Amino acid sequence: MYTIHNIENNSQINLKKSNYISIVSDDTIFVREILESFYLYFSDKRGGSSKSLVVNFHTGEKEQISSKCPIFIENYELDDEVELGTKTILYQRLLAYFKERFPIEPVFSTLNLLIESFFDEQIFKEFQNKLTHYSDYEIEINFKQFTATDLVKRFEIGYSNNETPIHITRVSNLEKIKLKLSLLYESEKIHNREIIFIFYYPERLLSISELKALKLFLKELIKENNIVIVTTNSPYLLGEGLEKINIIQNKKLLNFHSIDILKEEYLLNYPTLREWSFIEKRLVYLLSKYLIPNFQNIKITNKNNENIEDIFLTSYEDIFILTFYLNLINLSYRLDIAYDEKSVFSNYLKNNLTSL
Repeated sequence: MYTIHNIENNSQINLKKSNYISIVSDDTIFVREILESFYLYFSDKRGGSSKSLVVNFHTGEKEQISSKCPIFIENYELDDEVELGTKTILYQRLLAYFKERFPIEPVFSTLNLLIESFFDEQIFKEFQNKLTHYSDYEIEINFKQFTATDLVKRFEIGYSNNETPIHITRVSNLEKIKLKLSLLYESEKIHNREIIFIFYYPERLLSISELKALKLFLKELIKENNIVIVTTNSPYLLGEGLEKINIIQNKKLLNFHSIDILKEEYLLNYPTLREWSFIEKRLVYLLSKYLIPNFQNIKITNKNNENIEDIFLTSYEDIFILTFYLNLINLSYRLDIAYDEKSVFSNYLKNNLTSL
């Protein structure tokens, strides 16, 4: 488990250590501070930023940064990149590329000297005087020297798919995420290093089909021994496993329990015999489908009503699995169910679990 310290505002948070870290929080500003602290620590080659610190929760030792390279993506728009503004990623990448492979400075220096020499010739001065032949005023013509930035500004940026031109307005939001990530990916800087891909609510403007495709894309990223950290309110982007899910409320990690502790608690209290693999799989399903979209105001019921915000479950076993977990992590909820004495799960709920 990581412990992330934000030294600037004297705060800290724990996160489960995994190759896919999904974060659900009630505070988008705080969770962004978490990501920024994580990014600053691993991007500082001196051994950690003065604004942040990331340590191993169990040993208290600093996490090594030499073998890791973080990429933080939160703005998924491409309009500025197409226009090649001087602060855009694409502009900086192109400029660096041509500076390295083409003698831009010597060429432009020669060109500047050549043009400036024309200004000193008598023939140019005569030409300048003719421009104001009938006026008492003179036109002053000055030359602004060429710089390396002028080269990049001459490029026109567009997109294509299978050699078919695609206007920027026709590029899907999912492809915009991939294109923006590609621009941030600098192979020279991350050669033989583990990449930490940090995504800040990437589900914005994505359709359900795009969300599913994005999840597959993120899973491909971690196959290359990389780490993906994603803050999300979408069940489609939640980690597949309890060790990959981080529920943060009131600036605190609620579900910090290890798998071993959860397994022991469930098997000790489960009303019937069940394999832990079944329980964990079912719990992850219930968390992703019902809890994540509603975790700030949870009401669990098996009574038919028209409130779409309620978590409606007909299975007493599912209600038990979910409410037992909420009790373990101290996440408040309301329980409004019709009990059935024939169900051992219903009896356990009635006698042992109440609303928090």
